Amino acid sequence: MPGAQPTATHFQYRKLVRITAQLVFDTAWRIGSGREGTTLSDLGVMLDPTGAPILPGSSLKGKLRSTCETLSHALGVTACLLNVDASSVACVSDVQHYREVRDEYQDILRNQAVDARLAWIEEHTCDVCKLFGSPVMAGHLRVSDGALEDWASMVQVRDSVVIDRDSQTAVDGLKFDYDVVPADSRFELRLDLENPSDQDLALVGAALFEWHAGSSLGGFTSRGLGRFHLQDIRVHGVDLEDPIQRIKFLTHTEAHDRFTNWGDWEPFFAGYIQDIVHGD
Repeated sequence: MPGAQPTATHFQYRKLVRITAQLVFDTAWRIGSGREGTTLSDLGVMLDPTGAPILPGSSLKGKLRSTCETLSHALGVTACLLNVDASSVACVSDVQHYREVRDEYQDILRNQAVDARLAWIEEHTCDVCKLFGSPVMAGHLRVSDGALEDWASMVQVRDSVVIDRDSQTAVDGLKFDYDVVPADSRFELRLDLENPSDQDLALVGAALFEWHAGSSLGGFTSRGLGRFHLQDIRVHGVDLEDPIQRIKFLTHTEAHDRFTNWGDWEPFFAGYIQDIVHGD
């Protein structure tokens, strides 16, 4: 097209990778509501209007980011940890670093072409923030709230006390109780990756392998709560540069008809991980 920007494809919707899985809690768990519990406990859990537990997408995305940051060194990718001083990785997601380079960024926005702006963002954003987003760039990852599929239909109450770290004994008068959701709760998990790079797929894939083996989520994990694992992981997607997949995507309304099954998730993601680790 005459006059089109050479970077126009950067803004086009070219590929979507959809990951679905069953997230199963192996122990009781809690994501706090910040309010008194429905059982009149001191610390309640997040429940919907029907009294069923909620697994917020924000909690899932935060846990996924933490997992990717933990695995970033093994993959050989950069993670700023939102703290340049702690990570030694310069990234605009760190508030202090962004203040230092903000004038430079604003000057490029005013005076440079799109190519220069994108190059600046690429240079000043760590690999993890390219996936999850930063103040100057939207991320490639979308995480939906967990869709509840099964639970015990009850909330339990547990007692606890505040421990003095010096004496390792309970502090007098500081007893409290809190709500938990029983083990075996099951949610449908969905992750969408829009126009992911090979690096994005390697990061998410490594996190899926970690979660499949078992991890923890929510509050009071040091007390044994929140252990979970993933099962029945499935990968579907659409590559709009493939005419057959493009027509299928554009002419159907149901997700299972629009997206193509991209096969067994383990070899799918293992390939991207191996390429990133080996520098291919």
